[in-house]
Amino acid sequence: MTAKNQKAPDTVKTLIRPRNPLQIFFAFLLVIGLPTMLYCYYYNYSPFPSKKVAGVPNNHLVQLKNPMDLSSLLLDFGSQLKFNTVAESMTVYFDYYQKGEIKEHKIVASLTTEPRSDYNGYLNIGITKSDSLLFVDLFSNGSSSNTMTDLSKFHYTSLGEDSLSPTGASTSIPNNELNIEKKQEIPLLYIAKGGDLKLYAEMENNLSEENLKSVENVYYVYLIVE
Repeated sequence: MTAKNQKAPDTVKTLIRPRNPLQIFFAFLLVIGLPTMLYCYYYNYSPFPSKKVAGVPNNHLVQLKNPMDLSSLLLDFGSQLKFNTVAESMTVYFDYYQKGEIKEHKIVASLTTEPRSDYNGYLNIGITKSDSLLFVDLFSNGSSSNTMTDLSKFHYTSLGEDSLSPTGASTSIPNNELNIEKKQEIPLLYIAKGGDLKLYAEMENNLSEENLKSVENVYYVYLIVE
């Protein structure tokens, strides 16, 4: 067959149809809007208004990242937390150990409701530099509980006053956020002073009998939700 007898192939035409604005809207909603709404719902942000604390998932405790501000000049240690949960009570305890022997065990803040109800609020903890006072402020849905405890009675000295006594402390919640487990200790502040000081990342190691006996003074603040 010669080139003259060859038949030219048919031309294929592609028709580009304009997208329907409604299709574009639903595509945007699926890709961007839906994940955003789920994120807002999970972290209790608007457009889902409620009495819950924004930025905190249900049944969670979140530690705020403390900026370098005036509070760092006034406090040896400090921690700001916020929470959303359902419970019968929230209780903050203070324990003082000397060479492994517990010398003080007391409630420093407590809120109780009957029956179970929403607990949405804040928890602030700190130790003042000037007079070594441990302050605890627990607030939820209009109710509050707060105390001041004089730690100088338990051989506590401010960081700048006793440079010869080694000091270690842990005030952090792992990843700044945790799921609240009922009737379990939630460590908030652990301070060790003097002795054979060792500070571990795992709180259970800090609170082990062997480690407590090796430290001169231990100050431990924790929360129990029931």
